Amino acid sequence: MARDPLAVLRRLRDAAVTEARRNLAAALAREVQTAQRLNAHNLRVRHEQSQATVEHLAAFADWLPYARQHADHLQAALAGEQAQVVRLQQILVGRRTEAEAVAKAMQRQEKAAELTKARKEQGAMDEAAGRRSGRQGLG
Repeated sequence: MARDPLAVLRRLRDAAVTEARRNLAAALAREVQTAQRLNAHNLRVRHEQSQATVEHLAAFADWLPYARQHADHLQAALAGEQAQVVRLQQILVGRRTEAEAVAKAMQRQEKAAELTKARKEQGAMDEAAGRRSGRQGLG
Protein backbone atom coordinates (compact mmCIF):
# COMPACT_ATOMS: atom_id res chain seq x y z
CA MET A 1 0.00 0.00 0.00
CA ALA A 2 1.27 3.47 -0.86
CA ARG A 3 2.26 5.87 1.87
CA ASP A 4 -0.33 8.44 2.83
CA PRO A 5 1.15 11.80 1.81
CA LEU A 6 -0.79 13.56 4.57
CA ALA A 7 0.65 11.23 7.21
CA VAL A 8 4.16 11.98 5.97
CA LEU A 9 3.39 15.69 5.91
CA ARG A 10 1.95 15.49 9.42
CA ARG A 11 5.15 13.90 10.74
CA LEU A 12 7.18 16.65 9.06
CA ARG A 13 4.94 19.38 10.49
CA ASP A 14 5.10 17.83 13.98
CA ALA A 15 8.89 17.71 13.73
CA ALA A 16 8.91 21.39 12.68
CA VAL A 17 6.78 22.29 15.72
CA THR A 18 9.15 20.37 18.00
CA GLU A 19 12.16 22.14 16.50
CA ALA A 20 10.48 25.54 16.84
CA ARG A 21 9.71 24.79 20.51
CA ARG A 22 13.35 23.83 21.14
CA ASN A 23 14.63 26.96 19.42
CA LEU A 24 12.25 29.13 21.43
CA ALA A 25 13.24 27.45 24.70
CA ALA A 26 16.92 28.03 23.94
CA ALA A 27 16.27 31.68 23.06
CA LEU A 28 14.29 32.18 26.26
CA ALA A 29 17.18 30.71 28.25
CA ARG A 30 19.64 33.05 26.52
CA GLU A 31 17.33 35.99 27.20
CA VAL A 32 17.17 35.12 30.91
CA GLN A 33 20.95 34.73 31.10
CA THR A 34 21.52 38.08 29.41
CA ALA A 35 18.99 39.78 31.71
CA GLN A 36 20.74 38.25 34.72
CA ARG A 37 24.13 39.48 33.50
CA LEU A 38 22.71 42.98 33.00
CA ASN A 39 21.11 42.96 36.44
CA ALA A 40 24.33 41.74 38.06
CA HIS A 41 26.32 44.45 36.28
CA ASN A 42 23.86 47.15 37.36
CA LEU A 43 24.07 45.90 40.95
CA ARG A 44 27.85 46.05 40.78
CA VAL A 45 27.76 49.62 39.47
CA ARG A 46 25.41 50.67 42.28
CA HIS A 47 27.59 48.90 44.82
CA GLU A 48 30.74 50.55 43.49
CA GLN A 49 28.97 53.90 43.51
CA SER A 50 27.86 53.48 47.12
CA GLN A 51 31.37 52.36 48.12
CA ALA A 52 33.14 55.25 46.38
CA THR A 53 34.82 57.35 48.99
CA VAL A 54 36.66 60.61 48.61
CA GLU A 55 40.02 58.90 48.19
CA HIS A 56 38.63 56.40 45.60
CA LEU A 57 36.34 58.83 43.79
CA ALA A 58 38.85 59.48 40.98
CA ALA A 59 39.20 55.75 40.28
CA PHE A 60 35.43 55.35 40.30
CA ALA A 61 35.05 58.30 37.92
CA ASP A 62 37.61 56.71 35.55
CA TRP A 63 35.83 53.32 35.71
CA LEU A 64 32.26 54.61 35.35
CA PRO A 65 32.33 55.34 31.56
CA TYR A 66 33.50 51.77 30.90
CA ALA A 67 30.83 50.43 33.21
CA ARG A 68 28.17 52.43 31.40
CA GLN A 69 29.49 51.25 28.04
CA HIS A 70 29.33 47.65 29.24
CA ALA A 71 25.78 48.23 30.54
CA ASP A 72 24.80 49.65 27.14
CA HIS A 73 26.33 46.62 25.44
CA LEU A 74 24.42 44.25 27.74
CA GLN A 75 21.19 46.22 27.21
CA ALA A 76 21.63 45.96 23.43
CA ALA A 77 22.30 42.24 23.75
CA LEU A 78 19.16 41.83 25.85
CA ALA A 79 17.11 43.74 23.27
CA GLY A 80 18.49 41.44 20.58
CA GLU A 81 17.58 38.35 22.59
CA GLN A 82 14.08 39.72 23.21
CA ALA A 83 13.62 40.38 19.49
CA GLN A 84 14.81 36.84 18.74
CA VAL A 85 12.29 35.43 21.24
CA VAL A 86 9.46 37.36 19.57
CA ARG A 87 10.57 36.13 16.14
CA LEU A 88 10.75 32.52 17.33
CA GLN A 89 7.34 32.80 18.99
CA GLN A 90 5.92 33.89 15.65
CA ILE A 91 7.65 30.99 13.91
CA LEU A 92 6.21 28.57 16.47
CA VAL A 93 2.71 29.93 15.91
CA GLY A 94 3.18 29.46 12.17
CA ARG A 95 4.46 25.90 12.58
CA ARG A 96 1.54 25.03 14.86
CA THR A 97 -0.90 26.49 12.35
CA GLU A 98 0.66 24.41 9.57
CA ALA A 99 0.46 21.26 11.71
CA GLU A 100 -3.18 21.95 12.58
CA ALA A 101 -4.01 22.44 8.90
CA VAL A 102 -2.58 19.02 8.07
CA ALA A 103 -4.43 17.42 11.01
CA LYS A 104 -7.69 18.97 9.81
CA ALA A 105 -7.03 17.79 6.25
CA MET A 106 -6.48 14.27 7.60
CA GLN A 107 -9.76 14.48 9.54
CA ARG A 108 -11.60 15.61 6.40
CA GLN A 109 -9.99 12.74 4.47
CA GLU A 110 -11.06 10.24 7.15
CA LYS A 111 -14.63 11.60 7.18
CA ALA A 112 -14.79 11.42 3.40
CA ALA A 113 -13.56 7.80 3.52
CA GLU A 114 -16.16 6.95 6.18
CA LEU A 115 -18.90 8.60 4.13
CA THR A 116 -17.84 6.69 1.01
CA LYS A 117 -17.81 3.44 2.98
CA ALA A 118 -21.26 4.18 4.46
CA ARG A 119 -22.65 4.97 0.99
CA LYS A 120 -21.25 1.71 -0.38
CA GLU A 121 -22.75 -0.22 2.51
CA GLN A 122 -26.08 1.54 2.04
CA GLY A 123 -25.96 0.82 -1.70
CA ALA A 124 -25.27 -2.86 -1.02
CA MET A 125 -28.16 -3.00 1.47
CA ASP A 126 -30.46 -1.23 -0.99
CA GLU A 127 -29.44 -3.64 -3.72
CA ALA A 128 -29.99 -6.63 -1.45
CA ALA A 129 -33.37 -5.27 -0.39
CA GLY A 130 -34.28 -4.72 -4.04
CA ARG A 131 -33.39 -8.32 -4.89
CA ARG A 132 -35.50 -9.61 -2.01
CA SER A 133 -38.51 -7.54 -2.99
CA GLY A 134 -38.06 -8.69 -6.59
CA ARG A 135 -38.09 -12.33 -5.49
CA GLN A 136 -41.08 -11.78 -3.27
CA GLY A 137 -42.97 -10.23 -6.16
CA LEU A 138 -42.20 -13.30 -8.31
CA GLY A 139 -43.35 -15.81 -5.77
